Amino acid sequence: MSESKSIAEMIGEMFREAAVLVTVFVPLDVVVAFYLTLDWRDIVILVESTLIATAALGTTGIMIERWRNR
Repeated sequence: MSESKSIAEMIGEMFREAAVLVTVFVPLDVVVAFYLTLDWRDIVILVESTLIATAALGTTGIMIERWRNR
């Protein structure tokens, strides 16, 4: 068996996994909720906000992992 993970490692993994889930499911949920009737402006806002959320979550996970390895 491998050694147990530290709290910082688990939190870092959680943020990185959340980034992937946000990238996939937020646009899918919005498109399904509005029955594919989004205006192009709404799509641009959706893509921008999804990319910002993904970058924030991914960066947070990476920062926690780097802090843990020091």
